[in-house]
Amino acid sequence: MDSTLLQFIRHLRDHELRVSTAETLDAMQVVACLGYGDRRLLRDGLASALAKSEDEQRRFRQCFAQFFDFSDDTQDDTASAADPVGDESQGDEGLAAGDGEGEGQGGAGGGGQGSEGLRADVMRAADAAQLASLQYPTQRGIYRRRLLDALNDGERRDSIARLAEGSPEERARSRWLTAQREQQLVMIAELLDRQLLLSNQSSSRSLQESLMRNSPLSALDHYYRGRLPPLIRKLAKKLAAKHRPRLRSAKRGQPDIRRTLHRSVAYDGVPFKRYWRHRRREKSDIYLLCDLSGSVGRWSQVLLLFVQALAEVLPRSRCFVFCGESIEVSDILREHPADDAVALIQQRHGLGSSDYGRALRSFRASVEGTLSRRSTVMILGDGRGNGGDSGIDALRYLYQHSRLLLWLNPEPVSRWYTGDSEIRRYQSACHHVAECGSLRQLEYLLDELLTRLP
Repeated sequence: MDSTLLQFIRHLRDHELRVSTAETLDAMQVVACLGYGDRRLLRDGLASALAKSEDEQRRFRQCFAQFFDFSDDTQDDTASAADPVGDESQGDEGLAAGDGEGEGQGGAGGGGQGSEGLRADVMRAADAAQLASLQYPTQRGIYRRRLLDALNDGERRDSIARLAEGSPEERARSRWLTAQREQQLVMIAELLDRQLLLSNQSSSRSLQESLMRNSPLSALDHYYRGRLPPLIRKLAKKLAAKHRPRLRSAKRGQPDIRRTLHRSVAYDGVPFKRYWRHRRREKSDIYLLCDLSGSVGRWSQVLLLFVQALAEVLPRSRCFVFCGESIEVSDILREHPADDAVALIQQRHGLGSSDYGRALRSFRASVEGTLSRRSTVMILGDGRGNGGDSGIDALRYLYQHSRLLLWLNPEPVSRWYTGDSEIRRYQSACHHVAECGSLRQLEYLLDELLTRLP
């Protein structure tokens, strides 16, 4: 297996480019045909095998430049590293190993080649030293020593010292070997820097995502809040893939050509057994009511982004928002991109304090004729009505006429029964009241909800 290519594919996956096993095998064939010598040709060949869209093409080029573009500066040094003793010395014992065609050529520790050959030696040494495991700057010295050992640097230094005491031609040979060794030391330093940069980019991104998923939204500063929408879309895409309707075998429906042809192989291609399939239809109706007041407005935006991203598995959903009277915003979410839609909803309807009595009664009036035993109602709010009407009678109506009434409260449980919170009364008229103080909790609740939907 080509460990350099596998490391590059791991780097692509760290940057959210999906690369399947079959595509990895295709990439290996590309590398076997093209080699590592012509970097531009290698980039175009790998892009044809690994990048499937324009966006992936763009990210692939960025990743390729980060991963392979580490020693371009050394190409200009080829002339200075040329053998000073002429072509005759090219055939000296044990010094004419590589042919400069890339990683698959030549032996480690060989000389007598230009910067491409030296780079190929360094890359092979990196494979032998398992440089991909380098994670921390404190490991830099350890891996530098491993790389030098893989390049037989000890024997080379002894050879340099021995030649330095010989004839003028041997001293010139010693100076040439010294120049090549110094060039390789520069390549090793760049390689270590690049590997540390790649490891830090991947680990820091994973750390940031873990931090944003586990921390309360109120604890995130402006920097991390600006990075929430891409993470939400990523989590929603994962949920959508998990709960996407799957095709099942049936006695009627559309013909399953793949299974029928596969089965007919045993009968010389005659389709004695025919298979059918049908798509499982989602029948649940989802009603979402979000509080847009200042205390929980950010969480409502997060949930709206989730629901819009889950449109594939929640096609029959209607979204409402409120500060006073509840207002349906389903059309805005369908007609605008996610970020623009949320900003537009917040701008039009997000100013004011919560009035749960007015919001729940107007919401009941909007959905009264459409609720059924297939309906699921989700309400996101902290239950703090500023001492006004709680609207508990409207909430009881929703509870009695829906299959599931779920209340999501972004406040921690320790604060539910303090101050003007009415969440204790709302608990008596809900099937379930859950805390959703972090993205991980909200993701878990949506996962459970999608699992229970028929």
